Amino acid sequence: MSDLSNLEDLQKMLKTLREENEMLRQRVARIAELEKENEVLKSRIAEISKGFTLTVEPATLIKAIQSDLLKVDEFALKQERSTTYVVSDLNIQLKAVVTQKDDRVALALPSRGEEIRPELLSTINISMKPIPLPYREVKPQPQPQPQPKPRPVEVIEGIGTKLGSILRDKGLRTVGDLARASTKDLVAIGIDEKSASKFIGMARLMTMSEFAGLEGVDEQAAELLVIAGKIDSREMLAKSDPQELFNILDNAIKERRVKVPRGYRLSIDDVKRWIESARKSVTITSSS
Repeated sequence: MSDLSNLEDLQKMLKTLREENEMLRQRVARIAELEKENEVLKSRIAEISKGFTLTVEPATLIKAIQSDLLKVDEFALKQERSTTYVVSDLNIQLKAVVTQKDDRVALALPSRGEEIRPELLSTINISMKPIPLPYREVKPQPQPQPQPKPRPVEVIEGIGTKLGSILRDKGLRTVGDLARASTKDLVAIGIDEKSASKFIGMARLMTMSEFAGLEGVDEQAAELLVIAGKIDSREMLAKSDPQELFNILDNAIKERRVKVPRGYRLSIDDVKRWIESARKSVTITSSS
């Protein structure tokens, strides 16, 4: 009984395989037919291409040429640098068959592979004189203004070439560097305390004058910025982070590293206003 059941299973499998084989044979045959049809189409397209002729109205052809000339003009005007180009009177000579298209005169331009009897061809001359568009001034791109050079320490009265050289060797090259220094820093390099205090005071006064005119920045605020914030220019202030700068100044006041009047209060809004005013000032200076 078991052998009979196995035989029936094998017969079913054989039948399934024969059906699948027939389907594959039909698909292969169809693919072969499609390949033949594809070759026929390729041959037909090649024949059509050999005899292809472009028919165009004269006005359409001229407009196409004019459009290309206008593109050249627009491209030149968009350049940042001045661009000079000259297009003289344009003369185009075509060999074409004069024919009709929808009751209108048309030009039949033969393709390379097409053979047309010479007596059917006409010489078409097209002359165009370019008319310049209204002059459009190309405004030069604004160039960034050079930042003012830091003032050397020698501009401070009493600091000559020799002392200036000593200060430079210690990293104190500019008025801003000196304004951020302490009296102890200068005493440590051999300058007496009185002179050191005088030099630093003058440097801080010169640096604090940099902030004159900024909204909300009075003499006390300028002193805070220079001494505690180590900021010596509007550009540096404009690049500062409001919260970070406020924390630095507030800590300096609380730790009494900077002298302020009794009851003096500093808020984050004050610092934001100073920075915003500095940013506007720097932007206006750069664009003017």
